Formats: sequence, structure tokens, C-alpha cells
Amino acid sequence: MVQPDTLGNWRPLLVAVGIVTLARVLLLWISPTDLYVDESQYWVWGQNLDLGYYSKPPMIGWVLRLFDELAAHRSAFSVRLPAPLFHGATALLLGVWAQSLMPENRRAALWVAMAYLSLPIVTVGSFLMSTDTIMAPFLVGALVLYWRVCEGGKPIHALAGGLLLGLAFMSKYAAIYFLPGAAIAYAIHPAMRPSGRHLLLFLAGFLISASPNIVWNIANDLTTVSHTMDNVGWIKEESAGPSLNFGSLAEFAASQFAVFGPVFMVFWLIALRAPAPSRRRALLWFSIPVWLIVLTQALLSRAYANWAFAAIPPATIVAILWALERDSSRWLKIGFGINIAVVLVISFLVAFPMAIKGDDGQPFAKRYVNIAGLSRDAFELAEHNGLSTIVANNRGILADLFFTGADRDFALYSRPHKGAPKHYYAQKKALPKSLEGKVLYVGYAEKLTCKGTAVEPVADLAQEVGTWTNVPIPAYIVDAACLR
Repeated sequence: MVQPDTLGNWRPLLVAVGIVTLARVLLLWISPTDLYVDESQYWVWGQNLDLGYYSKPPMIGWVLRLFDELAAHRSAFSVRLPAPLFHGATALLLGVWAQSLMPENRRAALWVAMAYLSLPIVTVGSFLMSTDTIMAPFLVGALVLYWRVCEGGKPIHALAGGLLLGLAFMSKYAAIYFLPGAAIAYAIHPAMRPSGRHLLLFLAGFLISASPNIVWNIANDLTTVSHTMDNVGWIKEESAGPSLNFGSLAEFAASQFAVFGPVFMVFWLIALRAPAPSRRRALLWFSIPVWLIVLTQALLSRAYANWAFAAIPPATIVAILWALERDSSRWLKIGFGINIAVVLVISFLVAFPMAIKGDDGQPFAKRYVNIAGLSRDAFELAEHNGLSTIVANNRGILADLFFTGADRDFALYSRPHKGAPKHYYAQKKALPKSLEGKVLYVGYAEKLTCKGTAVEPVADLAQEVGTWTNVPIPAYIVDAACLR
């Protein structure tokens, strides 16, 4: 796609993406925020490399393990460092792909890459670790190679594209949305019909790289699949079934304008009916099914804004190329202006999370500041009382205990749950039946009893600022048997 004699044309793209990525890395470096519960859990997964985990496929754990091995010092920064790098790589791939779709406009690559990096959802994803971030470059790589195959590419392109789609699936199951998009495009657009041989190679590549997690799920009672279905909500066994929730539908629809940018979303909606070359118009089908499926989920139960992230990369190309083709420079600049304003606010909060206050205190600080303070206090309390074992029940407390205490000489366990485990720690780190003696139990707004007798806490580990404020965090010294 890129000829050697035109490499100089890519310099603006490389420089622009490099500057934005470097700025985001530096913001992460100075940020005083701690890892959120999900981020800490992803890191914990990576300490025990596996082919799947409680609630997600394994790629994010593998990536964080790699960066952990390379880091000179473990910190929230080292865990989050892949985030801006992966989104920077995704922006470069989108830029190169966009240029091949609109070769007549020499700035198409720059516009699309910068538009992607300006999206509010990508900005947030560049400062926090998520499976969307890890999936993004693999998914876009699969799309680029699939397009190459449809243009008459070689068998190696089909196999490599399938392998990349499998790696995207190993990052987040939402990568599977690629398949209905490709099927619809195949049915409607003759230009999107690769040969049968290429299709088989693409599917073979997908199965080769996705099969480890598929086999792991089968061997582990479909653990991750079951958790994913639990998120869907209305298909749970205890659910009364689907019911129409128009408020949830409206909320999710509005969230897509917010995370994509209102002007860019309008561009995409107009592009649904606007004429375009057949192959470029087919690109719409790699977003439409994603949004329709998640909109349906929102109507029947609930859906979070990031659940449709797989639609974002192809939608970015569609929206920006539509605007460039019609020379809508004024509205394009307005769209960038709105997104950049949001980017600046998010970046400010990353650097100064205590700066903005609301009716409920400091909402950003409540989620990301001083999470580790509770863990440090728990370790000090245990040391002071000569204890080497700490037990907790709350997933957020456990997540940070394992991360903050990774280099400390403590045994850390989850309090066992009755029935199916409610989180990863209850599944893999439950207090063993053989353990006896005194332990420190860190509770969460709860009163502890042992054999019918109330146990008095020895301390309250609630913090003055940050996540663990305004909620009792009682600490108890009890026999391990009392927690089973």
C-alpha cells in the first residue's frame, strides 16, 4: 500500500501521531491517579499467564505482563503505558488505510488519524487500560488486510488478516462483529467478494489464533462466555426476560454522540444515504451491525457507551472521508474543535484529578485517586500486629491489595463465596480450607460475626480523600475459620 518513493509523504502523519502519543505518555507520567479496579485486575491476570480469564479473553493480561517485564519500576504509569501506544498505532493504521481509499486527497491520512485521536472515547482509552484499547490495532489491521484481499490481494494477506482478527477476538469478544459486517458487505457489494480460497484462508487464520481461548472456555465451563452473557442482563436465568427500556436506549444513543463527537457522528449518519464508491460505501457495514446490536441490547436491558467501540474505527474513516469529499472544511473544523475541547478537559483531569468538584465531592478523584492508600494502611496494620495473611471480600479492595502488595511478603486471599464465584479473586484466590490462625480481614461497610458473636474491628481504614471516603472500611483480626 505504501511505495518506497512516497514514504516522505507520510512524514506529517508520523510526526502528528507521534506528538499526540508522546504528550499522552507524559500526562500519564505526571498523573497522580491510581489504577482503577479493572486495571489492577488485568495486571493481576498477567502474573499468571493463561489462555483465558474470569471475565475477559487473555490478550490484555499478556500485554500487561510484557510491559511489566520491560518496566524498570512497576507503577500505574507502567501498567497504563500500552494505552497511548496502542491507540497511536491504531491511528497510523487508519491513516494509511484512509489514504488508500482516497488517494486524490494527500491529507486524508492526516485528517483521519487526527480525528481518531481526537475522539473522546479514544482520549479516555489512552489514559486507562481497557480491552477496547488492546483490540483496536488488531481489528483495524484485520480490516485493512481484508480490504486488500477484496482488491485482489495475495493468499498471505487473507491468512494474516484472519490471524489479526483472531488476535482482536483474543483481546475482546466484540471483534466478532467483523463477521456480520463482512457477510453483509459480501452480499450487497460485488467489490467486497473475495475468492472462496481467500475466504477459507481468512477464516482459517481466525480460527488458528482464536482457538486457544475457545478451547480454554470449553475446558473451564465456558467461564468467560458465561460472564459475558451475564452482562447482557436480560438472558440471565433469574431474569424475567427482555422488556423495552426506552430510557436506556435514548441514553446509549446519546452516549455515542458524546464518545464519537457530535459533528463526526452527524457526518457518519449523513454518509448512510450519501453516494460513494462501492468499496468505500461497504465500509459502513462494519459499523452499522455493531450499533444496531448494541442499541437492541440497550432497549432490552442496558448498554455501556464503550460496548460499541468496534464500530468506531471504521466509522471514523467513513465520517471524515465523507466530509473531505464534500469539502466541508468549516464543519470539519467545528467537529475537531468540539472534540479537542473535550480532550483538553479529560487531559486536565488526568493531570489534576482533585481540581474539579461537584455535588458529590470530586467525582473523578473518587474513582481514581488514593486507591492504594487503603492497601498501604492494611499492610502497615498487619505488620504492626504480626500478621502475614490478609483477606478481603470486595473486588476493588482485593484488586489493589494484589497490585500494591505484589512485592510485599503477604498472603492475600478472597473470602470464599457460597455458590458460583462472584469475581476472579473468589474463583482463583479464595481462602484455602487448610489455612488456620489469625488473619487480617478488610471489610467493606459490613459487620463481622464469628460463631454468632459480633467481632469488633481493630481499625477503620476509610481514607480522607479519594475512592475509599464516606464508606466504612472496618479491619478485623479473626481466625481464618471465621471467614469460611
